Amino acid sequence: MDYQIIDADGHVIEDESLFDYLDANYRALDHQLSWDRLFPSLDFHHIGGHSTRNKKSFGGGKKVGPKEWLEFVDMANLEYSVLYPTKGLRIGNISHPDWACFVARAYNDWLHDRYLKASPRLKGMALLPMQDVDEAVSELRRAVKQLGFVGAMLPSRGLPFDLGHKSYWPVYAEAERLGCALGVHGGAHHGMGLDTFETFVPIHALGHPLSLIIAFTGMVYHGVFREFPKLRMGFLEGGAGWVTFWMDRLDRSHSYHLELNLRGKYKGPSVEDVPSDYIKKGQIFIGCEGNEEGLPYQIQRAGNQHFLFASDFPHEIGPDDILHEIDEVAEAPISDADKRAVLRDNAKRFYGI
Repeated sequence: MDYQIIDADGHVIEDESLFDYLDANYRALDHQLSWDRLFPSLDFHHIGGHSTRNKKSFGGGKKVGPKEWLEFVDMANLEYSVLYPTKGLRIGNISHPDWACFVARAYNDWLHDRYLKASPRLKGMALLPMQDVDEAVSELRRAVKQLGFVGAMLPSRGLPFDLGHKSYWPVYAEAERLGCALGVHGGAHHGMGLDTFETFVPIHALGHPLSLIIAFTGMVYHGVFREFPKLRMGFLEGGAGWVTFWMDRLDRSHSYHLELNLRGKYKGPSVEDVPSDYIKKGQIFIGCEGNEEGLPYQIQRAGNQHFLFASDFPHEIGPDDILHEIDEVAEAPISDADKRAVLRDNAKRFYGI
């Protein structure tokens, strides 16, 4: 191929240096407060009882920092990689609003200094304290305008309301005004009916797409995309296969049922609307991986303008795996235009690079 790839979703591994960015007043309160206590548990499904088969994932036990990330970018010949958190995926589980604000600010300063300053090929997605929406708006503005981030991540689970709730609309208004991306990222898998499973693999497999489906549906049916037609939203690490499932299920239910609309409070799709058209809007982006045999069908039904190639490095994959996954997309039975859209152009458009 005659173009470089843009990795739409990689992950930093937070380390002890993050603690140094926490507000000094908080660090002074408790000399025993350690950096790995900044975030609560992701969920109780992730606490022991499972491991990864790939011995090179998560650095194969080695530290993965800016140096290792730049080596990965060079090895995979990536033009850019957009960085999401690992421990920061837990931010929606923080119950204390002020703590969420301090942790988000510390993480964003840390990511800027440690990674974004290391190379312009590394792009940052900020954490926002959605527990305090006014502060989340301010932090989004600071991250984009002062720190040069391309947008911010929203957790798919953990917050008290679904992401379509009107409480969060000021964040969407600010993102639209700034012209930046917002990426909903899977990770926490509690509260979706999987909590009684006694095995981890199905929780991991189903938790990511189910959380994205819930988040996207809430945003559609609570009117976010009608209110903010220029807002660019990504739904990441759930694969591409849920897209046409969502289209078929929502189109069918929408065609048979009416929503109550007391004094015009309902802001979702009208009777005349077709829910699947919301997927087809140019403002919706979906992360995908290399080993998705159904990707051609998703592109056929929804269009090629939505799907973003994501490495997920250094989570489940090791450095060498990325080349294989790129080859899988390059060899998929889709057009050259589709491949370029997935591997580069859509990420460039979503993140405004």
